[in-house]
Amino acid sequence: MRKKKASSEITFLIGFCLVSMAAFSTLPAAAQAPPFTLEPDLTIGVEDGEEALMFGDVTEVDLDGKGYIYILDFKFRKIVVCGPDGGHVRTIAVAAGQGPQELTTISGIAVTPGGMLFVAGPRKVMVYDQEGRFVRSFQLDFMTSQIGCPGTEEVVAIGLNNGKILHVFDATGKLLASFGDTFTPPDDLLDMKDMPMFGAPLIFNCAKDGRVFVLNPHKYEVFVFKERRLEAVIAGRSEVFDPIRRVGRGFMSTAADIVAVGESVFVSLRAHDPAAGRTADIFRAGKKTGSIDIPGTPLVADLRGRIYVAEEEGFPKVVRYTVVER
Repeated sequence: MRKKKASSEITFLIGFCLVSMAAFSTLPAAAQAPPFTLEPDLTIGVEDGEEALMFGDVTEVDLDGKGYIYILDFKFRKIVVCGPDGGHVRTIAVAAGQGPQELTTISGIAVTPGGMLFVAGPRKVMVYDQEGRFVRSFQLDFMTSQIGCPGTEEVVAIGLNNGKILHVFDATGKLLASFGDTFTPPDDLLDMKDMPMFGAPLIFNCAKDGRVFVLNPHKYEVFVFKERRLEAVIAGRSEVFDPIRRVGRGFMSTAADIVAVGESVFVSLRAHDPAAGRTADIFRAGKKTGSIDIPGTPLVADLRGRIYVAEEEGFPKVVRYTVVER
């Protein structure tokens, strides 16, 4: 029988800031003909049956250069590796704790084209080889809330450190570079600029073509980096976007899931109403060309332009969609 479904709410506690992000979803955008349609071509996950493919809370998906699919299940503390056809290959369990092969909490995963898997906690990263064997762990000098791989054999972590927000590591744990300036908060929050969520968002996205996407937590702007340099800034307008604001004794900020399909960038803002539908604004050459309904959380796109979406309806699963241009 299927295990009990997990709540999609993941709470990050950093300093005095309590932010619940995964409970957000995106409100429908204004009516606008989408330039694309989404056609499902693969589903990974079952309600009953093969236990390895039963998920509690899918929070991240990444891909290696051979098309193998790596799925992070936050609730069940496991990374499920599937082949390009969706068949189960292996499961890597992550024990809770502070030992070399343990994490107190899992903040993200990243996979290189060669199949090296990085699994991160707030201040530690574990490394596994192409066969899923533990290689090493290394400590971070700062707190990270997510990691990613932009199509290289290196990993990028987000977090405030020495005035920069993005930090590049190799598989040995060596810090290779830091880039991306911190975001300046509005005047009424300027005294908190050194707190983690004010200078950098908690999540970001990497495209396999080398681009890195970061949403400004203070306005609807997506900063696009490539080869560790700022390449472009995509500016949008949406009633969904809500800059950092005080909520009781904590603060709330809009997050975004961003995937790239060719020259188009899909930006799915996470709104505060968990019952709202998901949409993504589509930008090309920095201009919005339309919006499209998304049946879940878009997490990554492969180099063939297919988007991998975490969905909850019925039971947790990952659905791959082919993007078809109208």
